[in-house]
Amino acid sequence: MPLRLAVLSASRIVKEFLDHAAEMPELTLAALCCRPESEAKGRALAQKAGIPRLYTGEAEMYAAGGFDAVYIGTANHLHAAAARRALAAGYHVMLEKPFTPTAAEARELFALAEQKGLLLFEAITTPYLPGYRFLQAELPKIGPVRGALANFSARSARYDDYLRGVWNTTFDPACYGGALYDMNVYNLHFFYGLLGAPQSAEYRPTRGKNGIDTAGTALLQYPDFCAAALAAKDSGAPQFALVQGENGCLVLHGGTNSVDAVYSVVNGARTEGPAPARHRMAYEFAEFARILAEHDAPAAAAARRRTLAVMDLLEPLRPY
Repeated sequence: MPLRLAVLSASRIVKEFLDHAAEMPELTLAALCCRPESEAKGRALAQKAGIPRLYTGEAEMYAAGGFDAVYIGTANHLHAAAARRALAAGYHVMLEKPFTPTAAEARELFALAEQKGLLLFEAITTPYLPGYRFLQAELPKIGPVRGALANFSARSARYDDYLRGVWNTTFDPACYGGALYDMNVYNLHFFYGLLGAPQSAEYRPTRGKNGIDTAGTALLQYPDFCAAALAAKDSGAPQFALVQGENGCLVLHGGTNSVDAVYSVVNGARTEGPAPARHRMAYEFAEFARILAEHDAPAAAAARRRTLAVMDLLEPLRPY
């Protein structure tokens, strides 16, 4: 039976999800909730996606019910409060990245979910993609790791507005915008799932006029090597990731959010990884639905550990 899902927000990431939701048989879209000032936009999204009910208030949607879980795609600084309300109302939650502004808030939310007997899940695409799982399986073959690089950069459509002084959440420190939280979080999940937690980390940002990190490189120090993770919202370049070892390397052509084209080279022999057969967001939603349907507590616990480990890494790097 498909998971009955309500969607909170009419943001860009929600629009991308709704554009591909018909390709996700694991889900049934039951409701959409947006701000009153976004009602026209929300209505258009709901009609296009075939969502039967539109709300402009969370309390009204939660009281009406008719769904099992809520996907939250609000602006970064609203994540924690929105997830808290959904859990308090008795619904499972899938919360967009970056999960919460602080690791303490993440732990608070997981504690609330446990208290309520609910699941709380981070909507982070990387760990569930077939290409990424190929890289995890190939990693032992390349021998001791000696270095790693990732670049996930794309000039934001809102960067020109920022330069002109037009406010938007993407480049506002108070809204937890910037390259680290919006984009480098994918690189951090990419490296954590392959290499584990680093011994230490530092962040070297490129700062905008209000102190926001328009770009930045996270340096992750492991016992025997360093990994460098670059992300930018003020410029673009070919996206890639590379992990190299004594016997070979793992290569990604593309972003760490989609892991589209991957291969390994081991002792000179190249092996191609699988290309995704579905939209990148389909895999995370399919796994969330499966965990709920099968009551897979170990998988839910593993996802929670991963989210908390990345939050413990991400928060101290924040440059504002």
